[in-house]
Amino acid sequence: MKLAKKAVKSLLQKAGYQIQPLEYHKPIADKQINQPKDPLEFDFSQRALSIYQKHWEQTVQTVEELKKKYEKPVLGEIQIWQAIELLGRCIDPTDTTLYCLSQLTHSLQVVEGMEQDGITDPELLIAALVHDLGKILLLTDEAPENVVCVNTPIGNNQEGIGLDNCVFQWNHDEYIYARLKDYLPDHIAWLLRYHSIRIAQSEPFMDNRDKDYTERYLIPFRKYDIGTKSVYNLPQKNLGDYHQLLEQFFPKAIVF
Repeated sequence: MKLAKKAVKSLLQKAGYQIQPLEYHKPIADKQINQPKDPLEFDFSQRALSIYQKHWEQTVQTVEELKKKYEKPVLGEIQIWQAIELLGRCIDPTDTTLYCLSQLTHSLQVVEGMEQDGITDPELLIAALVHDLGKILLLTDEAPENVVCVNTPIGNNQEGIGLDNCVFQWNHDEYIYARLKDYLPDHIAWLLRYHSIRIAQSEPFMDNRDKDYTERYLIPFRKYDIGTKSVYNLPQKNLGDYHQLLEQFFPKAIVF
């Protein structure tokens, strides 16, 4: 873990970022091993495991059906900030660090964590704000196992074929990638699509582009996507503080 953190820090410094240490409180889940777990935490974890088990049961046919299903609009045409506001009503039922905190709070935690580390690249800040936007599907009748969880390649995929040519389990990543890819540079669209993958299981299928983007963007991004999560980390900014940035990338309404 220490080596991984050093690698992330080195990558960010090479990219020209000044790294300032962030102080995060430990989440509720980080209790002493011998301390009994709260019954509500236990129930939450059991429900999360049940959802993950169903997600792992996705087949190539399931993925094809979900892709076809979400070629059609779900919410209609709305502004990007309106879509992000909906994350305030979304709770990831598998997130045993955030528990009942909203995905809007999580997104603001990520973007603030970047800013506190001196990151000013608007493309990375946009990625922080919209990476989990596909979780608005939690507000529909879609089963949670098709919206949340992490993804691995499934089916028969040739080694080195490239992630774009692999079949992955389907979740919010693919939904938001399909909606926003035409508005974003290639590396950020790629990051949205693969930010929830299991890297070790996906690595054999990566091409040179995937390997480059994993090192330059995915690994550093995860420092914030995972490292800023806490039920005690209250964002000091609100979504309105980022309206100008959002309008820079998404000046018109988008079909969600």
